[in-house]
Amino acid sequence: MTTQAPKKILLTGATGYIGGSVLTTLLNSTVPSLKEAPITLLLRGKDRADAFTTKYGDRVKPILYEGMDDLDRTIEVAAQHDIIINTTMGDHPGSSAALVKGLAQRKKSTDSEPWIIHTSGTSNVGDRPITNPVPIREWDDSKDDVYSFEKELQAKEPYGQRTSELAVVDTGLELGIKTLVIMSPVIYGIGTGLYKKIGASMFFLRGIVSAGSGLVVGKGDGVWNHVHIEDVADLYVLILRKLVENGGAGVPSGKKGIIFSANGDHSRLEQTKDAVEGASKHGLISDTTISHIDLDEGAEKFGPSLGITNVRDNMEAARSFVETAFVSNARTVATVARNLGWKPSKGEDAWKQHDSEDAEVIKKEGKKE
Repeated sequence: MTTQAPKKILLTGATGYIGGSVLTTLLNSTVPSLKEAPITLLLRGKDRADAFTTKYGDRVKPILYEGMDDLDRTIEVAAQHDIIINTTMGDHPGSSAALVKGLAQRKKSTDSEPWIIHTSGTSNVGDRPITNPVPIREWDDSKDDVYSFEKELQAKEPYGQRTSELAVVDTGLELGIKTLVIMSPVIYGIGTGLYKKIGASMFFLRGIVSAGSGLVVGKGDGVWNHVHIEDVADLYVLILRKLVENGGAGVPSGKKGIIFSANGDHSRLEQTKDAVEGASKHGLISDTTISHIDLDEGAEKFGPSLGITNVRDNMEAARSFVETAFVSNARTVATVARNLGWKPSKGEDAWKQHDSEDAEVIKKEGKKE
């Protein structure tokens, strides 16, 4: 009787919000197939590697590289693993495709069926209700052809995060590697990782704090979904378990392997009201009025919180980012995840509380603007 060798797992982005939380959840798992599994971490900097080793011991194996442009090293490391969970920055298609190319080498040398779980976001299917209004739709990953829509939209309007996602799927199709994309909405809550504790939901609150009051771009009727970081991490670990235990039977891949993780929804106006309440509670703003502004003013007010430091010289980019982040609709239904057994536990009470928690973090960090 032969014993099957354990799957070799690689996690990228362990210093980030999602990756750090996935790692913590994985290491805390009591599932027999996962609780002893060693996890390789692809990292920049010996100091980070030492920090993870000190915290987690031999459960983690840090491997160093120069960064996301170090494609040869990325391919080399990926080729040593059977399953990759990629949670690094979502707009670097070269590094994402390199991971798939490495898995193709692994498949050839071991005659195995490697997988990659890639992290993406629902802004990829978001609309442009001000600059290009179209009928609002809701996407259900169990029945809608999300891949074809993204390909069509990408041909008209290239978008970095979507470019990376499609690079993973298309490279996987070309090289015979199974790919699963987890496309998340607004992720909120305090992360459980070693480094970054706050995610993209903080951008919205920081914009309110920077503006000094509640500003809504347009009518505020755009609707997005949300999901708690702990529920997201649980989904990644659930999928990983299925890949480890039965090779991913029942898990979709390729063109059908683009799934959502929504667990609730909110309008932009509702989100603004909650952010104002949280910021006011912690003394970050004194003006609790809600004002509606146009897209140009929104670009000037919120552009800096999205990393655009010189808005007037980058107005087109600022308008695009702000319309995506603060105006659009990105409505999704996570049917596939639930059919696979995902049971998110953080409901609307947690969502209502998160702005106050984020505001407390800003206050503690001394980041009042």
